[in-house]
Amino acid sequence: MNPLLFENMPFFIKREMEKIAEQVHPLMKRNSRYVLFAFPLMLVGGINLIIIAFQSSWNSEALPIAGIYAFITSIGMALYKESKHVNKKIHQIGKKHIIERIQTSHIVTDDKKKAYINMVKEHSKMSLQIFFKFLNEENKEKQNTF
Repeated sequence: MNPLLFENMPFFIKREMEKIAEQVHPLMKRNSRYVLFAFPLMLVGGINLIIIAFQSSWNSEALPIAGIYAFITSIGMALYKESKHVNKKIHQIGKKHIIERIQTSHIVTDDKKKAYINMVKEHSKMSLQIFFKFLNEENKEKQNTF
C-alpha cells in the first residue's frame, strides 16, 4: 500500500491504513518479487516456444531447446499463480484486521458493528469503502460525545 494514496485522507483513516500496511508489507514485498519475475519468464519462454514452433520442424535438435523454454515458461506461470495466492492472503489479512477493528470499537453501538461486519463479509470487494464509512461514523460519534 502506497502511503501517497492516503495523503488526502483524515488522520484517523491514515492511522488505520498504516496498521494494515504494516501487517501486509512482507507479503506485498514477496508478491511484487513474484510478479516481477513471472511476467518476463512467461514472455521470454512463450515467445521463444512460438518462434521454434513456426520456424523449425520438431527434430531432435529443437526438442531440448523447446523443453528448456517450456520449463522457463512453466516457472513463470508457477510464480504468477503463487503471486495470486499471496494476493488472496493479503486481502484476507486486511479483511481480518477490518473486522477486528470494528469489533473492538467502544464508540459505535453493537447493532451497527454487527451490520458493518456483515457488510464487510458479504461485500469483500467493497470492504475498504465500508471500513472508511465505519471510521467516519465512529469519528462523528466520538466528536458528538466530547
